[in-house]
Amino acid sequence: MPGLLIVNLGSPQSPAPEHVRTFLRDFLSDPDVVDFPRALWLPILHGIVLRVRPAKSGALYEKVWTEEGSPLVVYTRRQRDLLAQALPGWDVRYAMTYTRPSIAAQLDAFADAGTTDIRVLPLFPHWAPSSTGSIVKQIRQWEESRVHDAVRPRLRVIGAWPTQPDFIGWHAERLAEALAGAEGAVVVLSYHGVPNREVHRPQGYRAECEATTDAIARALREHGVDCPVYSTFQSKFGPGAWLQPATIDTMSELPGRGVRSVVLATPGFVADCIETLDELDVLNREAFERAGGEQFYRVPPINDHPVFARIVADLIRNS
Repeated sequence: MPGLLIVNLGSPQSPAPEHVRTFLRDFLSDPDVVDFPRALWLPILHGIVLRVRPAKSGALYEKVWTEEGSPLVVYTRRQRDLLAQALPGWDVRYAMTYTRPSIAAQLDAFADAGTTDIRVLPLFPHWAPSSTGSIVKQIRQWEESRVHDAVRPRLRVIGAWPTQPDFIGWHAERLAEALAGAEGAVVVLSYHGVPNREVHRPQGYRAECEATTDAIARALREHGVDCPVYSTFQSKFGPGAWLQPATIDTMSELPGRGVRSVVLATPGFVADCIETLDELDVLNREAFERAGGEQFYRVPPINDHPVFARIVADLIRNS
């Protein structure tokens, strides 16, 4: 039986500061996420960030937490369940880059079950060292740890999918539905930002995001919708330049250009999380309305919509 491992970033075990601290420690210690010199960054991380941020971030997680737990984890589990139903004959599991279940633990489980063919799908449509790159590194480390095994599974990582047809079509349909009730609205497609430093390969990442934006804009025109469609970048962390324009700056500027209605979507996120439920729904909405905007509507990510299974089935066929 072949195996499929879907991987997302992860979330604290709970909003409690001690759990948030553990998550932030593991996440922000990854040199693919924060590429500052270790001798400079680690004292700042442990001496300042991990003392101040856990309580503040924990309060934000508390606002979006559900009875089932972290929205990101809840939807990832549901996505796993969707795929298990849609892919009979496959052993489908999920892992998180920085929390449990870990990538290594799930690969161990596959190997112990005798699985010889494993596909790994990073749940990031656009490739970046800080997301898919970190997943690939963990896979390589696991392979090195099993180098003396008599039988090792064949591992294949499914690459970026910025223009997968069902992925594009689903976003265009949801946006067209939202635009039908928002006269004169513009579309903003918000992607997770990355630092504008070569180590993060920002131009390649931007090109993939722009490919998604262009494909969605074309699909919208096929639906009879022709309106401005903008690419923006969110979730800046720390000093230094990141990809521009920033989503929150765009929200503050649009009303000054005469825009009163905005429909926002997040094609870089396949599940709701703190970045969509708080950063966008609260902070960016407030920025737009404070500047004079009147209608702010966010199209949720794919989450557990059945189209997710079609997207993944197509990616597997073409991997």
